Amino acid sequence: MKPGASGTAGSEAPTGRRLAAGVGFALLAITLWGGWFVVTRRTVGAGGVLGPADLVALRFGIGGLLLLPVLALRLRGLGRTALVDGLFLYVSQGAPFALLISIALRYAPAGHGAALTPGTMPLFAALLGVLVLGDRPGRFAIAGLGLIAAGALTLAGGFRDADELFGYGLLLTAAFLWAAGTVRMRRSRLTALEATALVCVGSLLTYIPLYLASGLSRLMEAPPAEVALQAVYQGVLVSVVALIAFNRSLALIGRRTPAFTALVPVIATLLAIPVLGEVPDPLHIGAILAIGAGVLLTTRG
Repeated sequence: MKPGASGTAGSEAPTGRRLAAGVGFALLAITLWGGWFVVTRRTVGAGGVLGPADLVALRFGIGGLLLLPVLALRLRGLGRTALVDGLFLYVSQGAPFALLISIALRYAPAGHGAALTPGTMPLFAALLGVLVLGDRPGRFAIAGLGLIAAGALTLAGGFRDADELFGYGLLLTAAFLWAAGTVRMRRSRLTALEATALVCVGSLLTYIPLYLASGLSRLMEAPPAEVALQAVYQGVLVSVVALIAFNRSLALIGRRTPAFTALVPVIATLLAIPVLGEVPDPLHIGAILAIGAGVLLTTRG
């Protein structure tokens, strides 16, 4: 097995340095993803020039170009099974996943998206882990998943109309896809770098031609400073650094990693206070505390 491949990591009980490293990589990934909702809302939600299609293009166009040499060097060594794994991860972590979120945010509030999708990822991942990998979460883990679900649903709130309900459906579909990708990655022999390269390059080759042909690009109309900010955050930090960190965490601590995605709305809510001036009410604070407690219980269990 290649060093860094996930393999059977999900069946081991990581301790010591392995556990600390896995938690560290997971926290790096979810911090960047939490910031993604804030940075995206700052641009799209305030009547900015750039739209969701532009942000997805920056995310995978730059990420794909950066990782294209990596994939070119390692492609020969990847077997057929690894390529199938890569296709599966492309759907669950790449452009299709990002487009689902982008379309959903046209119908559902961005804050609800930050709560509902990452908040339900651990629930879907735990269910698929039981059905596919034979995981047996303990009582503490089950209690933690319950707290995560309660906190996520509280942050999301109730839907107001059919359009918003449709948006919620897309968000839940995206959460399920991502969870399925984490389960697949745990069984894969791909390293974190190889998996991320397949996701980003696959998205580059499929999404960017459609994006350019559709005439949706507003990059030339936007302020250069805004394009540069989004290029660095979307194209480098979110699409490359966060994905590598998340997949590396999966390799180190297995089924415990998906629980950390529930912290994304917590990070987003906290960052939104200084960046967007959005101060949570007491109900939302209670939901954040419930999610944090749920993650602690789930990762320990």
